[in-house]
Amino acid sequence: MDKRLYGIVEYILNIADPDDLEVISQALEKRINDHRSAPVLGLNPAKLAAQSTDSINEQLEGSKQMVSRMAADFAANIIRENAPELSEAQVQELLADFMPESAGGRGRQAEKHERSGDSLPAGMIIQMVQQFVEYSEGAMSPAEQIQMETEVPGWKDRYWRSFPGQIQKLISLYLNGDIDRSRFDAHVYEVLGL
Repeated sequence: MDKRLYGIVEYILNIADPDDLEVISQALEKRINDHRSAPVLGLNPAKLAAQSTDSINEQLEGSKQMVSRMAADFAANIIRENAPELSEAQVQELLADFMPESAGGRGRQAEKHERSGDSLPAGMIIQMVQQFVEYSEGAMSPAEQIQMETEVPGWKDRYWRSFPGQIQKLISLYLNGDIDRSRFDAHVYEVLGL
């Protein structure tokens, strides 16, 4: 044993007055508490939790950006297929208007939806509705399902929760066979103000 330990014990037992013992008691308590909050096996739980939170937030942001890119690509392809006479610049202008995140700007549709309290642009909701319905009808290939789940884990539930209530009702009506596809599409566009 260290000689200093004997000196400390001697001081505590035989020399220290009550005020000294109070100081020693508080010092011991602080040392014990510091030891309890010290990293375990070199791991600091608070730091690990903060790092995990940062990692999860980065993954969520990446997923949101990926869905946005997928929706923009899908919308651009629809425009090109249905209006082949448009130049690429015109296609990009339409995308910027309806899906401003694809061009880094703000469009009329995004502003309209922000004013009405909707958080997603109409073009993105249309893309999400199409993917959701395709999956629900069994028309989505297993490879696409795997890709969707990889890119946006739990995408079916997340999509459903993000749909406005009227869109959810229309999807239910369509999937139950209460309305046909053309009426469903028309009503979805109408709800979204397109």
